[in-house]
Amino acid sequence: MSSGIVIPRATSTALFDIIEFMTIDSHVHLITAEMIKALTARLNRVRPGLLDRVNHMGKKLINPGFISFLKTMSVKKLAAMWEAEMKKNRIDHACFLPIGGAADDQMAEFVSYNPSKFSSYMFLDNPPAKASVTKLRKLAKSAGFVGIKLYPSLQMISIADKKLFPLYEAAGELGIPILIHFGITHAPHVDYRYTNPLDLQLPSKTFPGTDFIIAHFGAGFFREILLLGFHAENIYIDTSGTNNWREYLPEVMPLAKIFKRTIEVYGAERILYGTDTAINDKTGYRTFVLKEQTKALTRLKIPAKDRKLIMGGNALKLFRLKSRLGA
Repeated sequence: MSSGIVIPRATSTALFDIIEFMTIDSHVHLITAEMIKALTARLNRVRPGLLDRVNHMGKKLINPGFISFLKTMSVKKLAAMWEAEMKKNRIDHACFLPIGGAADDQMAEFVSYNPSKFSSYMFLDNPPAKASVTKLRKLAKSAGFVGIKLYPSLQMISIADKKLFPLYEAAGELGIPILIHFGITHAPHVDYRYTNPLDLQLPSKTFPGTDFIIAHFGAGFFREILLLGFHAENIYIDTSGTNNWREYLPEVMPLAKIFKRTIEVYGAERILYGTDTAINDKTGYRTFVLKEQTKALTRLKIPAKDRKLIMGGNALKLFRLKSRLGA
């Protein structure tokens, strides 16, 4: 994957010096009132009455109080809030995901307030469409956009569907990683036939120059992501979220064991720290997730160089952030 930016290899001393105290959260969410408005309008078009179901199921995530709060917040105010939370938690940089595809302008505005702290993913409402490849090529020219977010169970298409292959090819050419949410989800209108990470096996082999990221340790499909790691060199795993999907498995695995097995299969070089934070008027950055994950890594007693890669070094390289962070 060629980026035009020279970044030290993951094993170099130079990179470790760069990230001596660097933490990059590779998976957080920016939510605005406009994004929620566009999302609910789309759901209403899917099926009459679906919006009520969404509101009922999503009370813990998007409740009326949260929506009222967002209506008082400009993108600039949200950027200031995020800056404060990141400073408090010593987060050097974060990669933000929108909650819908009609958010490009707001994401670009958000990143513009602090490019050294913020990067953005793009969300494609209709990934198989030719317009999605056009959009990718356009947004890839902006330094603020660093990845694509795909959500197969929400977008109701298999990641292995050949209709997506032009998108994968373009992403590889442009050096843009593709983040995928497999597994269980809070979203009420999804199709679980498309949740299995093993669907990524064919695309990962067909497009070896394209980097893929699996969110949330596979969100319940942990065995599958380990199997997927067999001879896979272009698949990364992100650690984001509470990882409470463990509570729905036949046996609840300690988080340290999840990290241990992932490191054993993928190596520390292909694991990305993340929290899945979406701050609002009541909760800030997910400090408890940061503490849980760093505690798990401490318990494993992994080498300092591996810990630094997971917490920031891998994201620095994968998202080509070196020049933007002034490293």
